[in-house]
Amino acid sequence: MAQAHHPLLLLILLLFLSSTAIPSSKRTQPKFSAVFYFGDSVLDTGNNNHLPTVAVANHAPYGRDFPGKKPTGRFSDGRLIPDLLNERLQLKEFSPPFLDARLPNSDVATGVNFASAGSGFNDQTSRLSNTLPMSKQVDLFEDYLLRLRGIVGDKEASRIVARSLIFISSGTNDFSHYYRSPKKRKMEIGDYQDIVLQMVQVYVKVKIGISSF
Repeated sequence: MAQAHHPLLLLILLLFLSSTAIPSSKRTQPKFSAVFYFGDSVLDTGNNNHLPTVAVANHAPYGRDFPGKKPTGRFSDGRLIPDLLNERLQLKEFSPPFLDARLPNSDVATGVNFASAGSGFNDQTSRLSNTLPMSKQVDLFEDYLLRLRGIVGDKEASRIVARSLIFISSGTNDFSHYYRSPKKRKMEIGDYQDIVLQMVQVYVKVKIGISSF
């Protein structure tokens, strides 16, 4: 599966991570209560391991530079952006995939990961590899909110979500996979781009932005 790369995004994050490095002696209360990740292989920390898909990274050489030197479902030799960002924000060492049945309540309270490698904003993109499109990731976020309320109560759940950071990296597969399919090549790329942008507005501004709170 072709890997998605976002050079500008990665550059911005590298600068951010470098500037937010905090000596252990000067650490303060985390700025965000939790971080949530939605997207594709750039952010997926193992959700695809729990799906009937061939788009998995649970085999060598993945994970050879990860703690324990074992593949975890991350499409990387080591940690991904969510892991690095979580650590810099002083939340926790890694970003746990929400589909992991062993996900502890302590991790739920500080944010989880919904990203799925091979996915996109367009549901049709995910059907090519049987992964989680953005629509399904948003549905899982609703499931997460129910679990969070059950753990900490409605008031605390509202506080956590209100002080959280939502991180999204998606759309590459919509163009590199679905748009390039023979059935869609007849559509002008500008027209398809407009369709994807409309989906972005729905999921980011409406569904995720004001979901349940």
